[in-house]
Amino acid sequence: MKRAVILSVVLSLAIPLWAGKKDDVDPRLAHVKSIFVKGNNQAADKAREILRKGKTCFALASNPDEADAVLEMADSATPDTGIFGSMGARHNVVSGTLTLKSGDLIWSRSERFSDAPLMSGAKTAADILIHELAKDADCKKRKK
Repeated sequence: MKRAVILSVVLSLAIPLWAGKKDDVDPRLAHVKSIFVKGNNQAADKAREILRKGKTCFALASNPDEADAVLEMADSATPDTGIFGSMGARHNVVSGTLTLKSGDLIWSRSERFSDAPLMSGAKTAADILIHELAKDADCKKRKK
């Protein structure tokens, strides 16, 4: 009985630490200079817009053959059942996966954001996601 209690306490303290630990960044991400964004949704459009404006250390490629990597952007949404539900608001989950030409997946994240009046949750989540990618790629240091 005491072992079960001790194990329960240890797991309840350790699990949040494991859950909060961010994955190590793949070192190959530092060599990616150009990205082709794959997707036909608001999240992909927002990612292309950010890359096109030069807000990261990545160049936007117009063709996957010319890119160092392909960023596939997926967007899924469920209707909001709260106050904004009657106004067509949604909960959006945007996922991005970055794959090298070799087919190796080197980066993957997802962000969640809800629509608000006059604001797209998918675009906001994509903005957050692209900035996380830039942070993981250490773009601030690379742009200098």
